[in-house]
Amino acid sequence: MDTPAPFAQMDTPAPSAQMDTPAPFAKMDASPPVPDADGGVVSGEDPIEIVSDGDVVLVVGTRKRKIQVSSHFLKHISPVFRAMIDTPMKEGEALANKCDDDAPVEIVLPKDKAMTMAQLLSTLYGSDPGAKRLSIAEVKKMVLLAAKYEMIERIEIFSSFWLRNAAKRDNPEVTENDENALTVAFLLNNDQAFYDLTLSMQYGQDSLLKLAKGFNDKYTGLRLRLAIEEVRRASSDDRNEHGGKMGLCLFCFSRATESFVRKRADCPSPERHFEWLRQE
Repeated sequence: MDTPAPFAQMDTPAPSAQMDTPAPFAKMDASPPVPDADGGVVSGEDPIEIVSDGDVVLVVGTRKRKIQVSSHFLKHISPVFRAMIDTPMKEGEALANKCDDDAPVEIVLPKDKAMTMAQLLSTLYGSDPGAKRLSIAEVKKMVLLAAKYEMIERIEIFSSFWLRNAAKRDNPEVTENDENALTVAFLLNNDQAFYDLTLSMQYGQDSLLKLAKGFNDKYTGLRLRLAIEEVRRASSDDRNEHGGKMGLCLFCFSRATESFVRKRADCPSPERHFEWLRQE
């Protein structure tokens, strides 16, 4: 039997055209997945090796894909994993009592996506070159997972690369790519990309309801929709003598209590606000 292409059996959609070659961390064999006693599926694929001699195996998703990594690395990059490993839970006790020749300790993560987790860990562990070929949709999945495990600060350094072309838009309507990029810019605290994206969204007049719905945090999505509508109104205000448009200042947006477009006293980017608007 021919060996299937990498990632042929996985629990996430196939990579987009922007990923013309797969990331190098996955290994597979030709064994089909089989059901387990709990009604799930045990993957017939070889474990994905992030750390080849790692003492931990993450069992991820409904297909129970295995990812081998080290407990030291997980604790270093994630407070959530550190708590799981250091506290007297089942996994923590198993690691504490583990001998050198024992099999790796399994940590089951049924609600996560295996390939997204593998890409995130590979990016952080070895500066994986495959991260350069990710689509913005794939980046968003990875960033949301990083937020869940409190790894955002670890991947913020990549945001400038992932978002370098985010605001170069040909379509006046807000697209799914725009929504994904804005989510990434917000979560990774990329103020320049956030400003550029919200500025470019003012040139269309389509409803931003889908933007609010598509945001991972519905409350923040609603705030963002209201903020863009507010800055659109400010751009067309008679007091805006030069008729210029502005994007949203991420610093002030994140802390706004009365207005999304007024400059806060401690704002580090006053040039991203209309001069005629009074300070909040």
